[in-house]
Amino acid sequence: MKALDKALDVLEYLMRKGVAGVTEISNELNLNKNNVFRILVTFEEHKLIEKEEETEKYKLSTGCVVLGYGFIHKHPLTRLSVPVLKTLRFRLGETVNLAMLDEKQQYVIYVASEETIKPVKVKSRLGRRYSINSSVSSARAIRKALKGETGFVFDYEHDEKKGISGGACVIRDYKGRPIGAVEVIAPMYRLSLKTIDEEVRPLLEDAALDISLKLGYWD
Repeated sequence: MKALDKALDVLEYLMRKGVAGVTEISNELNLNKNNVFRILVTFEEHKLIEKEEETEKYKLSTGCVVLGYGFIHKHPLTRLSVPVLKTLRFRLGETVNLAMLDEKQQYVIYVASEETIKPVKVKSRLGRRYSINSSVSSARAIRKALKGETGFVFDYEHDEKKGISGGACVIRDYKGRPIGAVEVIAPMYRLSLKTIDEEVRPLLEDAALDISLKLGYWD
């Protein structure tokens, strides 16, 4: 099991860093260089990582994408949320995202999205991971729920520098635990704070409740 732990540590490091060489991984994880090399070769054989020819460094490969895709699309949260996201995007006309809280409660990962058909849109967050302490609205709302705020916690996103505005509402599982968030984002000129309060927030709260009930939540 210790060997497996070390191998998974290497894979997780590559996920965080993006690209890294044997020496860097060895130093950062305090592992023997020969062991790191053997781990990397094994992962490469299973198409989970690949080696860059120019730098001879390693990065995640398509095999990880396939594994992640299978997990995401079969996970109850994603499977039950997609119809709700489609309806919400139709009603608001803006991009609707689904964020999932990781098991260690350190990150939110964007696992589904229904993009607006309007020509000007916010850069897609699908597949991206953000720290639970980040300023994206899903992380902000989940963070408040983890600190004990009850109900379908809502929080705003209003980033004047990036020109992004929106909000997110926490989704809870059958035990009432926060496990994700449903989020709406748009260019700031299309989504004022007043619009968020009067139009977006009520629909987000309804959507979060709908998804939570589908997951077995009952207060």
